Amino acid sequence: MPQVKTRGKRARSRMIIMHAAKGLFEEKGINHVTFNDIAQRADMCRTTIFNHFSTINELILALMEQEVDELLDYCSRSKDTGSELIIRLMEKVIDDTVNYPVLAVKLLTDSIITAEERPSIQKVEQLISDNLGDMDEKEKEKRVIMIIGIYCGLVNHCFIAGKPFDGRRMKRQFLEYAKPYLS
Repeated sequence: MPQVKTRGKRARSRMIIMHAAKGLFEEKGINHVTFNDIAQRADMCRTTIFNHFSTINELILALMEQEVDELLDYCSRSKDTGSELIIRLMEKVIDDTVNYPVLAVKLLTDSIITAEERPSIQKVEQLISDNLGDMDEKEKEKRVIMIIGIYCGLVNHCFIAGKPFDGRRMKRQFLEYAKPYLS
């Protein structure tokens, strides 16, 4: 779990809940996790979970926002710019996906389907677009689509082909396939 500064008991409790949920989602599948499961894993009472999240969907949305915030923070601290920043961003996304593949796919598909989650993913797309350099907007849009699509394709292929989520292999493949869209 990344080191995130938390202030106060409430913030720490929220982080513990979210971390417990991530692990359970991977182990049991998202549709098979209850607040009772999360409370037990987090060593808290169920009421505490409800004090932070009223539904599993609200918890999933908070996980999406946390992931995007961490990605944006990672990029803002990076000294890289342009295509190097895009590569580092996507490598970080791949690392996070390798750690939590089931959750990553759920967050990705929810961001496509659910209006509440789109703004988070739009921030990532905007970051990619902003770092593509000078070109017309149509070309930028095409490249953003291809870069995000390559990541989605790699993840999809691992699941469908039953391949392990090997971060080094996925990063190598991503770089190979995305290279034409990064220059």
